[in-house]
Amino acid sequence: MSVRTSPVAAAAPAMPARSALFGASALGRWLVTLLLTVLAVATLYPLFFTLLTSLKSRSDFAQNPLGFTADLTLDNYVAAFERMNVPRLLLNSVVTTAGGLLISTVAALFLAYAVTKLRIRGGNLIFLFIIAMLVIPSQVIIYPLYETILTFGMGGTYQGLIFTYAAFGLPLGTYLLAAYFRAVPDDLIEAARLDGAGELRILFSIMLPVSLPAIAAISILNFVWMWNDLLLPLVIMGGSDNKTLMVGVSLLSGQYDVSIPLVSAGLVIALAPVVLVYFVFQRQILSGAIAGAVR
Repeated sequence: MSVRTSPVAAAAPAMPARSALFGASALGRWLVTLLLTVLAVATLYPLFFTLLTSLKSRSDFAQNPLGFTADLTLDNYVAAFERMNVPRLLLNSVVTTAGGLLISTVAALFLAYAVTKLRIRGGNLIFLFIIAMLVIPSQVIIYPLYETILTFGMGGTYQGLIFTYAAFGLPLGTYLLAAYFRAVPDDLIEAARLDGAGELRILFSIMLPVSLPAIAAISILNFVWMWNDLLLPLVIMGGSDNKTLMVGVSLLSGQYDVSIPLVSAGLVIALAPVVLVYFVFQRQILSGAIAGAVR
């Protein structure tokens, strides 16, 4: 004698399992949200602390370094502008950063195309040599670099810092652009050559539009470190009038006395262009990150 089981009774054991799965998924989302919140607070707190400190007087900071104060003041910004000569330092930073960024990006564009789409002898070795420069910190070669700059008569000049920035920005740009260029089919390049297109025409008409997301990502990454770098401008520019904004901020600290609110005001001034660039080009940054992830 057979016993028939109703569909409702058969489906009943599956309901607790589905509820448990839904509960685990919700718990996972809450944990991820909590972790991201903690990371966001840990990342943004130093910026908030620096901004708050820059609005405090020296006595208020000594009495309550971490807390709020009702007596906010802009005196630190006024003093920082007077002591740093911000317009001149800002011009120096813009010229050196823009020059280094432009040269490194253009050089990486040509080099990545040469090692990926041109059949040159030793192309892979050249590519590996350029990529190996990523693991060499600037501190290791700072002395021979400084001697080379002096030998070419570019010490304390825009050109010396621009070419140094371009050299250190070249490996990352070449690596990212080469990854994009390898995704372009060789048949497309060969078809363009059969139609009579030269290598420059192929580079700027086919490869450049494809690599725009990578160029945007490279530009942002190189801009941030070039603008915020302290060691290279300090060594190459020395005590000349061509020192950058970050060097000017470092000089706000005296030998025997340091005003934390004054230095914080200088840091906020130096950080303002980076924040502005991010807000202006945040769409390009996001599209470049998404395009890189899809590839």
